[in-house]
Amino acid sequence: MQMFAKKRISIIVENTYRDKIIRLLEEAGTTGFTVYRNIYGKGRHGIKGDYGGLSEFSANVEIVTITSPEVAERVLRGLQKTIEKDIVLIVHVIDVSVLRNDHF
Repeated sequence: MQMFAKKRISIIVENTYRDKIIRLLEEAGTTGFTVYRNIYGKGRHGIKGDYGGLSEFSANVEIVTITSPEVAERVLRGLQKTIEKDIVLIVHVIDVSVLRNDHF
């Protein structure tokens, strides 16, 4: 069975910035994404997200895309610039293998 190497990028950000991140992904050349809503957790700054009935604007979302290493590089450069504008992001990048090369 042939598998194809891709990158899975996960971005956790306040819902307020969701559309900005989606535009960044599209402009970088990704072919799709998935948004998971109502993400919350606890870190060094305490509990963050929708925990305890916080407003829709402060709720966190996770935006996930799977793409080629070349497109991933463009996405990550854009995300770095976003972080430099003091927008807080949590970014994970994982090497993945997919069955359908043309889908991602």
